Amino acid sequence: MTIVRYPCTACLVFLMAWGLWMACQAQDNQDSLPSSAPALEERPSSAERTTDEGIKTQESELITDDHHPVTGEIQERGIVDKFQATPGKTFMQAQYQAPTANLTLVANALRLAYKSVSTLVTIAPNLPVTQPVEISIGYYSAAGNDRITQSYVRASGNRFLYNDKEGDGKPRTMTISISLREPKAGGGFETFAVNWQAPLDPLYDVSIGPFAFDLISKCDAVGKSEILFTWYAPDQQYHKFRFSTRAGSRTTISPFAWSRQEVSWSHKVSRPTETFYDEDNAATEMLWNCLPAGCGFTVAGGPSAQHLLTGASAMVKGNLKAMNDNCQAYFEYPMTKTLRWYPYLDSPTVRDHR
Repeated sequence: MTIVRYPCTACLVFLMAWGLWMACQAQDNQDSLPSSAPALEERPSSAERTTDEGIKTQESELITDDHHPVTGEIQERGIVDKFQATPGKTFMQAQYQAPTANLTLVANALRLAYKSVSTLVTIAPNLPVTQPVEISIGYYSAAGNDRITQSYVRASGNRFLYNDKEGDGKPRTMTISISLREPKAGGGFETFAVNWQAPLDPLYDVSIGPFAFDLISKCDAVGKSEILFTWYAPDQQYHKFRFSTRAGSRTTISPFAWSRQEVSWSHKVSRPTETFYDEDNAATEMLWNCLPAGCGFTVAGGPSAQHLLTGASAMVKGNLKAMNDNCQAYFEYPMTKTLRWYPYLDSPTVRDHR
C-alpha cells in the first residue's frame, strides 16, 4: 500500500482554515435568528428632586408595558401645587393613605390656593372612584367659622371657594379641616380627615383723595396769606406745597392724593400727617430750603405712628393751626379702603373681585 505523506506545515494550514470557516458560519446563523424576547425598557427608580423653592418632591415611578400594577393599587406620589398668579400662595400636597382606594384618590387630588381672605380648594375631575365620596370642609379663624359640603363630581371636579370674614383686617391663621367619607357595604361610612393651616393676610386697595384746605382766619394783616403746606404720605415720604389764599377760601391740594393696591397690616404704611406755616414769617423763610431737617429748628410733624388701615373708610376732617402763627384752617379729605377677594386663584390669569 502506497502511503502519501503531506508536509506537516500544509496540514496545519488546512486545519486552521477549516476551523475559521466553521466559526464564521456559526456566527452568521446566530445573527439571522429572531430574538427570543424583547429587551426590557429600563425603569428608573423613584428618586427625590429639589424644586427651585427648595421643596423636595418624590418623582413618580415610570411603569413600562411589561409591568402592570395590581388592580386597585394606589400609586402615591408627592405633589407640589403651582398656580400662575399674582402672588397667590399655594399649598404643598402631602401623600395620604386613606382607609379605602376611593378616599385615597380624592385626598391626594386636593389642592389649596389662598390670597388675602380668599381660599380655594379644588379636586380634579375624572378620578376613577367607584362610588360617591362626600367632601365636607370646615373653615375656622379668629374672624369666624363656616362649613361647605359637596359630593365629588367626576365630570367636572369640585371647587370650594370661601372668603373669610374681614374681622379686624389683620393677619390670621385659618384652619381648613377637610372630612372625606364614603358608604360601607354593610352600612355606616369609611372616613378620612385632612387638616391644613393657611396663613391669611387680608389685602386692601387704599385711596386717599385730594386735600381740601379752608383758611378760617387770615395769617397776614393785608392781602392774601402765603401758605407753606407740608405732609408725610402713607409711604412716609415728605412733601410740600406752596399757595396763596384768603380767609374763607378753599384750596384743593391735588398732590396730596395717594393710592395703592394690595396693602396689608404687614406693610409699613401710616396715616398721613400734615402741617402748615405762614410763609411770610421770617422763621419760615429760613426753613424753606431745608425742610424737613429744619436747619436746627424744631419742625412739627413726622410720619404717623398710626397704621394706614386703622379705622374704616371715611371723610377725614379736622382743624389745623399754623406752626408759626395763630391763623387756623379747616381741612377734609376722603379715605377709602376696600378688602380684596380672589375667586379665580385657579385661573392662569388671576382676576380679582373687590
